[in-house]
Amino acid sequence: MDEYVKGPEPDRWHWSKSCKQYPRVVIYKRSNRPSSDLCDDCLDIERVALRKIAPV
Repeated sequence: MDEYVKGPEPDRWHWSKSCKQYPRVVIYKRSNRPSSDLCDDCLDIERVALRKIAPV
């Protein structure tokens, strides 16, 4: 299960701990995916991971 975290404002929602922007101090936590304000780096990491497991 993914955990979505957000640091101090103006941070965005993160879920990949390998993200360079992952907050050191977590202000907000949630278990369901937010509908907006998602981290671009986390999205890129997720896309790469999905490509690796997708059938060719």
